[in-house]
This record gives sequence, C-alpha cells and structure tokens, in this order.
Amino acid sequence: MRRSPGARCLQAIWEALVSYGSFWICIPEAPEPGPPLAGPAPHHPERLCPELPLTTVERRLQEELCGRP
Repeated sequence: MRRSPGARCLQAIWEALVSYGSFWICIPEAPEPGPPLAGPAPHHPERLCPELPLTTVERRLQEELCGRP
C-alpha cells in the first residue's frame, strides 16, 4: 500500500524529531542516598503498635513472608 506524499513527509518529520530528542536528552546525576526507610511516619494510621500482640491472621502472614514467627 502506497502512502501519500504528505504522510511520507510527516513520517520523516516524526523520525527527525525522535532522533533530535534522543540526542539532546539530559540524564541527571543520581541524588545522594537518604537515610534508610524505617516504616511509616509517626502518627500514621498504619503505624505498628509493638505493645499489641499480632492477630492469628497477622501471625500467619508474618510466617509466610518471613519464614519465622
């Protein structure tokens, strides 16, 4: 199937823009690593309560994920 001259022109313009954009792409330097993550922030609704024992479902999930109680 033959394309019209306008479609061929648009295809050539598109390929030129893609090539130009890939040539002028800016790759920033990696940021400094931050502190290690330690769980949810204080007063977060999903904050763990160490004083409360795990429920049966939570214990089973912990065993599946960690392989230990």
